[in-house]
Amino acid sequence: MTKKQKPKPSSKTSVVNLDGQDHRFELLAPLSDAAPLVADVTPQVITAAKMSAIARYDWKNRGVACIGYTEGMAVAYASAYARLQAHDPVADRMARPLEPAFQSHGHLKGDALSWYSDQLRAIGMGTATAVERLRALYVLLLGLGMRESSGRFCEGRDRSANNRAADTAEAGLFQMSFDLVAPRAELLDVFHHYQDHPGEGLREIFEVDMRPRENDRDRENFGDPASSGFSFQKLSKECPAMVVEIAALGLREEAGHWGPIINRAAQMRSASKELLQAVERIVDAPAIGAAGPAARGLGAAATPSRADLARRFSAPVRLSTLLPINNGLSSAKEETMISLLGSPHMPLTTVGQNERASDLVKRNLVLERMSPLFRLTGIKPAIDDVKAVLAKAFAQEPDLENVLSTEGMLSVRMRKPTNGSVSTHVSNHAWGTAVDFKVVGFDAPANTGGSVPAFIALLIPLFNKMGWYSGVGFNDTMHFEVSEERIREWAKKKVLK
Repeated sequence: MTKKQKPKPSSKTSVVNLDGQDHRFELLAPLSDAAPLVADVTPQVITAAKMSAIARYDWKNRGVACIGYTEGMAVAYASAYARLQAHDPVADRMARPLEPAFQSHGHLKGDALSWYSDQLRAIGMGTATAVERLRALYVLLLGLGMRESSGRFCEGRDRSANNRAADTAEAGLFQMSFDLVAPRAELLDVFHHYQDHPGEGLREIFEVDMRPRENDRDRENFGDPASSGFSFQKLSKECPAMVVEIAALGLREEAGHWGPIINRAAQMRSASKELLQAVERIVDAPAIGAAGPAARGLGAAATPSRADLARRFSAPVRLSTLLPINNGLSSAKEETMISLLGSPHMPLTTVGQNERASDLVKRNLVLERMSPLFRLTGIKPAIDDVKAVLAKAFAQEPDLENVLSTEGMLSVRMRKPTNGSVSTHVSNHAWGTAVDFKVVGFDAPANTGGSVPAFIALLIPLFNKMGWYSGVGFNDTMHFEVSEERIREWAKKKVLK
């Protein structure tokens, strides 16, 4: 087995967490295993975009898009689609299963694809598979970019609004501001990747035939020039590929960031779907590489590929071979969690509202890297436990580090039962003391019956030994949480401040 290449040292960067403090962390660049494949097919993708019906479509109140916008979005989709086949974690997160969307006190929360479900059905689009969800997301992005900026990647902020602070001034194709990005590690990863690699931003494609061209008002940025928000505005108007990826991730988490999404004013067109399907056929074409897109993207010498590893760690293992499970441990009770960690600020829904975390939880939150693919936010003693468990797991199975991913840790919400009626109890995720795992390219395992994926079989005894309860005890295979016994141990040791 060859020695892994260490990541390049990062610049000093921080993220403001829920406790209001700056937390330093090491930057993680999105993976680009499929980059050689995308470079090969880009001319064909551009030709398909030029010939597409959506390139000639008269968008409501916006007119026909400049050809560079349609071409650029097609190439950006080719990259996302190829990366999804290569089990890239950024594309994997874009295409994850749907979450709810709802209005709360006049604000839209949750997943834009759920919010647009009627419009998706109207143009014959489903969301059952990862590819369908990725395609639907980029159909929505095509309409959102026209609505927000008329397809002009260098668009400055809307001068009729009063958002002039570094973190709230909007910029770029989708008129995003840094306050969407700052609290979300996966969005920050994309931002920092393009800070280091601005040449990958596809500007030369997006600017073709753009009308009007960039002007002095577009170039103006707002706030402290030394701030991350100021840098984000500037880069948003220079690297359209970056804003496409950030908007794609953001739409799945915080649909209410965009007025046209709230009002469902971003158009979803069948012609957009047809273009993206044509792009998929180009990426999948046998002539591009007989081994298929995933293998071609990783390179012929890459053995095994990430897809191979993901399949291996997803292979079923009989639960009977793992018994006993959760021996001497019990699921932490809601009353225990509230008494020791405080009550979240109610009311809650089944969609995470992390700003409603209890005051004690906010004081104890940390954001830390767990592997090259993900970070987690949780209370410090829980994060310490998870890091220790994963260190042991990666020592036993070094390849797991290349495919293990997560559905998150802190999520201030109600429980989501795997079956039956809606729960009236607060999820243990609300205290940052529970975590869900998956492998890239596969949906997170929920109720898997009499077997579990191999990676879960590896993690169960390690977490149990640490005093964590496995969710197989209540038919939630992906889930691990601090046990009743472990949380009481923390209370005795007074590890929380």
